[in-house]
Amino acid sequence: MVGSLAHFQRVNIEITNVCNLRCSFCAPSARPPQRLSVPAFRGLAEQLAGLTDEVVLHVLGEPLTHPDLAGILAAAAAVGLPVHVVSNGVLLAAEPAELMLQPIVRQVSVSLQSAADGLPEAGFAEYLERVLAFCDRAASQRPDLYLNLRLWGAQGPYTGIDDVRLAERLSQHFGRDLRSLQVDVRRRKNVPLRGRQYLHFDSRFTWPRLDLPEGNAAGTCHGLSGHFGILADGRVVPCCLDADGVLALGNAFTTPLREILQSERAQRLRAGFAVGRRVEALCRRCSFVERFSRQRASAKPQGHGEGRRGHGEGRCQQLAQDPPQRDPEVAR
Repeated sequence: MVGSLAHFQRVNIEITNVCNLRCSFCAPSARPPQRLSVPAFRGLAEQLAGLTDEVVLHVLGEPLTHPDLAGILAAAAAVGLPVHVVSNGVLLAAEPAELMLQPIVRQVSVSLQSAADGLPEAGFAEYLERVLAFCDRAASQRPDLYLNLRLWGAQGPYTGIDDVRLAERLSQHFGRDLRSLQVDVRRRKNVPLRGRQYLHFDSRFTWPRLDLPEGNAAGTCHGLSGHFGILADGRVVPCCLDADGVLALGNAFTTPLREILQSERAQRLRAGFAVGRRVEALCRRCSFVERFSRQRASAKPQGHGEGRRGHGEGRCQQLAQDPPQRDPEVAR
């Protein structure tokens, strides 16, 4: 910690904003296609090694499309910086699958809802078999790897696997009946499958944009206290939902990260969140913060087996990446 600068739970790094799918729920972006070079990533990793518990390869884009993902992971490994990869899973075969099994990769999150939304129906069955084959390899070769299969399509507090064929295939593969599964995402998001492999449920949300109606100034966020993001062009943003860099705090290619994170704008944002105020216009158009107040309102006293590292008050993993689930108890 330097001055008032905290140690972060995670930092989202967008190694590419190029994606191989066009999902209806993903944020549209006016930014030109861009990929982070390995030397640029290496420079960031060297600065982040003492600032964060892990880096998450995620904002926009599909990280497995990066032409030198091996070099990216090697740069992280060189400074001992654990990596969490968020992928739609379409390319999760052959060489990319091998890379995901490297020791420096702490967690892989596969967004099943992305493929269901972005792939033709005829291709989804083949895609699912590819994902399940990776699950089997991970269980065999990397039982310490945290693996989440995401279904983030809930329209209300209760959700399950809406696709009957998907529910039947997952039930068959993992040896448990998931067809009538109902999850209250306000209380518990993860459902254990085997070992460190989980289904992860959550609600759909609207990405904040300046052309949306402005909401109440009251509200808080874990941006700049628990996490922040770095876009492929080097701009540093307070949160991974700022997909176009509206709240850019500076550019990590030209200014040290510690200096950017202690800038006047960053301190103003952090101070506002600390007292429950959204000082920036984009933040006042973000509906995601409503989850934090709902979770406080629905929180119960913790009993046996609850809360040790529960998701509780909407920690930053809900902003697009859930943290490693060290055992089923922490998956709240």
